[in-house]
Amino acid sequence: MLGETTGDSSRYAEPETAVPRAATALSGVIRTTLGPNGMDKMVIGEKGTVIVTNDGSSIINWMDIDHPVGQLVKHVAVAQDDSVGDGATTAVVLAGALLSEAAALRADGLHPTTIVDGYVQAFETAVDQVEQHELEIDTRYDGRLNDLARTAITGRWDADATERFANLTLDALRAVDFDTSKLTLKSYAGGELRESMSVDGLVVDLQSSSTSVEVAGHAQFGDIDNPLIAMVDGKIGISEPDHIRSVQFENASQRDAFQDHEQSLRNSFVEAVIRSGATVLCCQKAIDDTVQTALAQNGVVPIERTRRDEFDVIARATGSTPVTSAEDLTMADTGTVDSVQWRTVGTTDTVWLRGCPNEERVSLLLRGGTPHVADETRRIITNCIDVTRVSLDNGMLLPGGGAVPTALSMYLSSSAREIPDRRQLVFDGFASALEAVPRTLAENAGTNPLDVLSTLKQRHDAGTPTMGVGPDGRPSEMVELGVFEPSTVFKTALQRAVTVATMILRVDDIMRVGADDAVEVGHDSHDHSQVATGGYPWAVGH
Repeated sequence: MLGETTGDSSRYAEPETAVPRAATALSGVIRTTLGPNGMDKMVIGEKGTVIVTNDGSSIINWMDIDHPVGQLVKHVAVAQDDSVGDGATTAVVLAGALLSEAAALRADGLHPTTIVDGYVQAFETAVDQVEQHELEIDTRYDGRLNDLARTAITGRWDADATERFANLTLDALRAVDFDTSKLTLKSYAGGELRESMSVDGLVVDLQSSSTSVEVAGHAQFGDIDNPLIAMVDGKIGISEPDHIRSVQFENASQRDAFQDHEQSLRNSFVEAVIRSGATVLCCQKAIDDTVQTALAQNGVVPIERTRRDEFDVIARATGSTPVTSAEDLTMADTGTVDSVQWRTVGTTDTVWLRGCPNEERVSLLLRGGTPHVADETRRIITNCIDVTRVSLDNGMLLPGGGAVPTALSMYLSSSAREIPDRRQLVFDGFASALEAVPRTLAENAGTNPLDVLSTLKQRHDAGTPTMGVGPDGRPSEMVELGVFEPSTVFKTALQRAVTVATMILRVDDIMRVGADDAVEVGHDSHDHSQVATGGYPWAVGH
């Protein structure tokens, strides 16, 4: 049953504007991170954890947003990042701009339904026009993919580092035929960015997912060329029934017989591994300490407690056939690689399985002086990979730098003049909202957005629709500069911006249900127009 309105309604003299204001507030927080000159945000967690990043998606994901409308915008950003890996900031900026224009339209007397219908029509018109600006990717070795990768990370590092990481990423992707399931990313603190490298194979962290260095005893072997690798999907040791807690012996001979039996079982495990010819044993679960020692003494490197996902990858890459019991091992179950190498990267001990004949694998080892720098490098490269993959899947690129939003804005403004009713105003508002992208890029670069937009429109009118905002904040020809973005990313960002904006425009109030099933109509007792930034989901990559 609906209850009476609670709270001081006098604080909300214009409830129709209070709802979208929460969304525009979030957009205002994020818009300064857009583009190659985007500013960083320092995010501080409850426990004092400090993260510095300009990734809009990560920032929004870490924010503890209190207002329900702000949460809607957050979900849009998260969905954008999850689906195509990029464009979350663009989606939020466009959503904020659409809502700001809608507020002006409301002030002019337009009904929300009229605005919503007009926005949907304008969006459909704009998307149809995007195809006019698409550039087809020729092959997987199209040089524009390198330009795209470079665009994705421009502004993160200096020009040399940008070029190096773009090429490093593309070379790795091409080596695995753009199958990202065969690409492993590792980030390690304690080094320089220039020490980042690509490894032709699989890199496994011994300290985080496998046995310790001391137990493995690999130091005595050194690198192993053309090893035979056996894999046991289970535990290697003596299993104790759950219902047996202790064993009592009547005399010493019974005890000795029991111990001899256990040792015999351990010996059978070791003998089976040796018969298989294996020089490396990978076990998904634990290996009995005595068995490990015996294996090492017989020239077999034991690796235990291998993480499930890594265990399965090792099996595929090496061509090994995992068995459930070590006693079942045969030479036919073993696989191989060109070499097994032991390396310490930063402070982390790793094993490198290089040259996997059964499945092409590549690992990118990303370095950074601190854990945060290393993790941020991994995030940037992940974004670069996602952008490249999405572009290749779709096969289409767009000129970057706000060139396409500028072109669409001009087209919609021209189309608006042919609309006989008040939707003409809505089309104009949608067109103005699209200008938020080049305007923000110019602002973030420190140039005058009005001058930049004016020049862009003049150049577009003159027949150069690929003019956008260059890395220096000035109007530039995007194709000549090699500045591209995936067509899919822009279209999905625009679609999500329109979806959340129209959804919010249909909301004229917020009703909060209390524990007594009454409904609080109007607003909460605190001001939701501001976005709270507390909370604690601060882990990079989550």
